[in-house]
Amino acid sequence: MPKRQQKHRVRSITPGTSLTDYCRKAFPLLGSKTAVKKAIADGRLLVNGQPAQLQTVLQKGDQLQLKGAGLPKARKFDQDLPVVWEDDHLVIVNKPGGIATNGDRVQTVENALAGSIPPPPLPDALPRPVAVHRIDLPTKGLVLLAKTKSALMSMSQAFEDNQVKKAYQAVVHGQPPASGTFDAPIDGKTAVTHFQTLRTVPSQVYGHLSLVELQPVTGRTHQLRIHLQQAGHLIVGDKHYAKDKDTILGKGLFLCACRLSFTHPHTGEKVEVRIRPPRRFLKTLDREEGRS
Repeated sequence: MPKRQQKHRVRSITPGTSLTDYCRKAFPLLGSKTAVKKAIADGRLLVNGQPAQLQTVLQKGDQLQLKGAGLPKARKFDQDLPVVWEDDHLVIVNKPGGIATNGDRVQTVENALAGSIPPPPLPDALPRPVAVHRIDLPTKGLVLLAKTKSALMSMSQAFEDNQVKKAYQAVVHGQPPASGTFDAPIDGKTAVTHFQTLRTVPSQVYGHLSLVELQPVTGRTHQLRIHLQQAGHLIVGDKHYAKDKDTILGKGLFLCACRLSFTHPHTGEKVEVRIRPPRRFLKTLDREEGRS
């Protein structure tokens, strides 16, 4: 995909206005002083055909040029991802287990969408959808990506401020209480997960298996997997945290991001998206119950 270029002519400017203040408004694709500084450092912002400097003083008639969006080049990855919800600003897909959300690898959600979802007709449109958050590589389920710079900034802040509500479903070993909260710190940091047990079945091999809903309040790495393992309720298929505990292997991790709820950054409307967990979650419970 060729680099997108934007041009802007300075028609009027208040004396003393800094380059960063002017350009974050002139180019919606930048949107912040930090982004302007990065564009300058990367040589993507030109003034009258020359690389801009932080100390550059703009004058009426100056020609500004912004090259590209400052995103890493997408790699070709042919993978059809189900789009669950979409508008001009955001898109939510159902990620399968085994591919990453983003990062320095080929098989990612961002790479898969780069060639299949075109930029929207908006001034701050990103050349490809950019993930606002991540879920673990083996975890399935909902991933939110931004299609515009303003949506990316707004939703990133919403996640940081805990304004996005998430819910997961998992099949776990054992028989957890009907509901409760895990709050053991992870790596010395506060970590909180609310849970509710939806169903428990006996199992000849594993004693009991349970379907639980998990609502993380914080977002530590592997938080749900660690909290459940620490509580004695290893997620089925989690070979990373199984240690010497027997679990079902070869069918992936039985953890799915099933619900996202947030306020839309442009319309102000509440958006709630739900999916059901993979059918094998319930089929596994039915099979174990039938054998007992």
